[in-house]
Amino acid sequence: MSSRALKKLHGKDDLAIIEKSLTSTKAHKTNSGANSSEDEDRSEEEFVSTPKKQNLFSLVLEDEELSSGNDEAVQEIIPNASKSTKKKKNKKKNKRNKKLVEENIDELLARSGSLPPTITPAISRAGDSFDPLSIQLKNLNPENEMKKKFGQKVVGENSRRRQTHKTYKKTVHLVTPDPGWHPVTKTGFEMNLVGREGECHVFQIEHKSEYQKIQNKFWDAVDSMAPENLMAVLQLHAYHIDTLLQLSEVCRMSEDPQMAAELIERALYAFESSFHPLFNMTTGKCLLKYKVWENRGFFLALFRHLINVGNRGCYRTSLEYCKLLLGLDPEADPLCALLFIDFYSLRSDEYTYLIQLYTLWKDSRNLRILPNFAFSVPLAMFHTSQPDTPQRTGADEMLQESLMMFPGLLQPLLEECGVNTEADKSINKHFGEHKQQRQPASLRQLVHLYVGRTGSCWKAPECIEWLEANVKKCCEIGESNPERFSQLTSRGYSIYRGVAPPNVCRHLLMSDNKKAIADLPQEVTSSSILSYDPLPPADTVRSYDRQSNRVRAVSNQGFLSAFINSLRPNFDVNALMAEDEEAELDGAAGGAGNLRRAGAGLINAVRELLNNIELVGPERDDEDAQLPPNDEWD
Repeated sequence: MSSRALKKLHGKDDLAIIEKSLTSTKAHKTNSGANSSEDEDRSEEEFVSTPKKQNLFSLVLEDEELSSGNDEAVQEIIPNASKSTKKKKNKKKNKRNKKLVEENIDELLARSGSLPPTITPAISRAGDSFDPLSIQLKNLNPENEMKKKFGQKVVGENSRRRQTHKTYKKTVHLVTPDPGWHPVTKTGFEMNLVGREGECHVFQIEHKSEYQKIQNKFWDAVDSMAPENLMAVLQLHAYHIDTLLQLSEVCRMSEDPQMAAELIERALYAFESSFHPLFNMTTGKCLLKYKVWENRGFFLALFRHLINVGNRGCYRTSLEYCKLLLGLDPEADPLCALLFIDFYSLRSDEYTYLIQLYTLWKDSRNLRILPNFAFSVPLAMFHTSQPDTPQRTGADEMLQESLMMFPGLLQPLLEECGVNTEADKSINKHFGEHKQQRQPASLRQLVHLYVGRTGSCWKAPECIEWLEANVKKCCEIGESNPERFSQLTSRGYSIYRGVAPPNVCRHLLMSDNKKAIADLPQEVTSSSILSYDPLPPADTVRSYDRQSNRVRAVSNQGFLSAFINSLRPNFDVNALMAEDEEAELDGAAGGAGNLRRAGAGLINAVRELLNNIELVGPERDDEDAQLPPNDEWD
């Protein structure tokens, strides 16, 4: 504790007593060891006998001032310092006394009992245990990762330019608001604390009455099949979540990823502006239930944002967002974040995190049976181990077991890496195309998803060489012990004999992997899929229902109307094709060009609307203005 803080805590007179007791203690220790203990007891009694109550909280407020004024405070604490002309001697004496105070003051305060427990520095033990869901806010900013990769000079110029035009005083961490964005004064929804589950707080997003009216207008706009009605909703509320999510999907389909990413960032900015004061993203102990309909927009926005960030090459940032997404509802994992947390761990070189996550959850979360963990974890172990070590041996054994359990994954993976094994009869016998055809549909989905996403992590020459060596060992096991090979393969097939769970289907739909989507069950493909609420859970909880004020749909209004009409729950593509068969035949020649022009026209309209929209709010002074505000797997 600094000298000025001690003076404020005990007063000038008490500090003189402390100095005197310290000096006498040192003198007695050098002269006589026996008498020193008695002097210490006497000085301690004098110190304890003169307590003085002070406002301890004021000490915290002066931390910044204390660092700059320590020299003056030391001189005040030592009132009896000599003022002779021998400056060097006085200077040495002051330094000696200052050092003596700093070394012994904590001990004296502890003996006196004057230091409250809240001021005593505590030793953090958070690093002693591994928490897979804790995050660091600095890792949520992709610019920090880009600075590490490309340097401060490359990325810093744009950052300084944005800071000079920054108009937002509120600190946000999920996204960096663009200077051209309108401030969030009122989002129309709020986050409330609704309960506890063990050590975790449970929160819920609630829509206010005005937001509910706009939500009903959004539903009417979807039913009307008129894109101008969807634009009108955004005009009424520039941060309406479902409208931003839907228009972002339109921009993505129209091959405008920049505009699609900006709309998602606007949605996340609106959510963070409405966070509850107790909602702490860093702990992993703040829950949002996906079954609550109002909460889903936050899940969907996080999912799409982390994919957008990963497409920019910021894989460490995407991993942090992935942990945040998984921590919101870890038991249900509604968007199956576990299916790509291994990919972002490998691409960001977080091999130790992936291994620790697997070790912690392999039994409780059945990570052993997921193909992505079965292959990514031994790859991480390979990168963190040296040849001829127990760690490398463990990686070899785990990879061999995974190859025999999921033999249909090898050939697609080798094709992705550019390795041709057609001439190898042994590999074709144990890992040939017939193994792929025998895979259940639910397993084939995950195989296509893993190879298409994580195949690039295996392309390094050393990884290919290691993989081929273990494939040869598996072939030897298949020849010498075919029963073991067959048992492991049968076990992998039997696990995926049922229909994929809804959270896996949601992940596949939002990941947009065409090969994986092709194997989705008919129950999913035949139902209506809403991009702003894909495959809602059966136990959905709603705080309000839609008003029965629907607009009659007008048929045959072009691509945009058909696209918005496809969002309706009762959309029937066969009926639409039968109704417009003649119109499609007449306009077949220019159909592709019309689709592109219609999509580009809508994106341009959205961009112009967001740039020119004006929010009407209450009058306020500039100084006081409020700123942004089925069977499943066993």
